[in-house]
Amino acid sequence: MTNSNSATLPDPNFSWDPNTNPPIAGLRPHRAKSYRLEPEILGNKLVVHNYGHGGAGITMSWGCAHEIVDIISSRGFIQNEGVAVLGSGVMGLTAATLLAQLNLHITIYAKAFPPHTTSNVAGGQWAPSLVEHNDTQQFNRILRRAFATHSSKLGQGYGVSTRLNYAPQRSPNFDIVPRDVIHEPQFLKHLPFRHLTSSGFAYSTLLIEPPIFLARLQKDLVTAGTQLIQKEFSHIAEVTALKEDIIVNCTGLGARDIWQDSLVQPIKGQLVILPPQPRLQYLYSGHGYLFPREDGVVVGGSEETHFTDDKPDIQMCKTILARVRSVFEGSAHALTEEQEPVPDWFIRNK
Repeated sequence: MTNSNSATLPDPNFSWDPNTNPPIAGLRPHRAKSYRLEPEILGNKLVVHNYGHGGAGITMSWGCAHEIVDIISSRGFIQNEGVAVLGSGVMGLTAATLLAQLNLHITIYAKAFPPHTTSNVAGGQWAPSLVEHNDTQQFNRILRRAFATHSSKLGQGYGVSTRLNYAPQRSPNFDIVPRDVIHEPQFLKHLPFRHLTSSGFAYSTLLIEPPIFLARLQKDLVTAGTQLIQKEFSHIAEVTALKEDIIVNCTGLGARDIWQDSLVQPIKGQLVILPPQPRLQYLYSGHGYLFPREDGVVVGGSEETHFTDDKPDIQMCKTILARVRSVFEGSAHALTEEQEPVPDWFIRNK
């Protein structure tokens, strides 16, 4: 589909005071070859692993939760049987939500709870980024179920809304999604911005705002009687010592040490949070990304595999902001990278 008559959309205000709005950083739990979503029997315990989703945790969350329900249901359970969910990020909270609907007694064990989880340090766009898979049929099923369940929350107070994502090139992250979920994008001869007027594409997707979404999931679970226990695990023996015979492992990066899984490695991402700008109702991704949310405008674009901690780097954040700003200001080389070298940690497509 082609459209060259789109109305001009408002530009972001890139003014940023890091003292007032400090940057944030998080470690995405990436697993080489594929995320891990499978059952394991340890003695008399059924452990269902669900970790290693990289930057696609929020995107895949509900779909993975449905897979967990299928695995546990296929093995049978009794009403009010205890289930331990390890981790209170988006994977743990969505799995706990669906399992609680089966009249199982859920206890979440976690090192930290929202708003202090890795999932809280996420942009929130529905797009399977920085994730690997080796089972396309399962991956597509997860994406279909995840998108459908997220969509069912529209207008229900979960921070889920429909958005158009404008991109100067086709997005590999969207193009791996089944076309019945993310439809063929609209081709635009001119992107609908004052200075960013190259050709591009508009993808119809969802925005899931982590501060709203995670807080609501946790509130619903507590209201339904789910118990939250602060506990950090370091060895498998500590997990199998739990009283529950069904355990859902959503420990993310923690799985690297607990389960000695060397395929799990962190990918650091840094975010600049600009003040809220309600007039911005679109998403942008390409050279960096920009996601306007209720709590602020998220600007990101880093993918680091070599680092020492999860602390934000103010100079890197300034670089991210400057590059995304240059795109919207119509810099001639911002999209071509011809005159200015781009750091190897800079995300070119989100």
